[in-house]
Amino acid sequence: MSVNLIAHVEIPSTNLNTTTDFFEKVFDWKFKPFGKGYLLYNTHNQLTVGLRKVDSVSNGDTTIFHIRIDNIDKILEKAEKEGGSIFRGKTVIPAMGYYALIKDPDGNTIGLYQGN
Repeated sequence: MSVNLIAHVEIPSTNLNTTTDFFEKVFDWKFKPFGKGYLLYNTHNQLTVGLRKVDSVSNGDTTIFHIRIDNIDKILEKAEKEGGSIFRGKTVIPAMGYYALIKDPDGNTIGLYQGN
């Protein structure tokens, strides 16, 4: 049985500078170089997020990870301000809280979760 559900999330990016800037301004993630065409954010809590340089990103039905946040409205506002978009607005999850889906500048879908 695994100890942690998720250890690493990897996000494709056509422009590492734009993507790094987006995630830093929206979620305060600080990425550092980690090999050729790869950047890494280490939470120092058994989870890392990588940005991988790609030529193109195919939008469609892909795996979506959800980031636990305190204020979903604030993050939705930041995402639009920093070049992303709202894919699905703030939605109630009965007895649990809220979720929403945003798109980063490359069109990757990122989930947001705010508990009650």
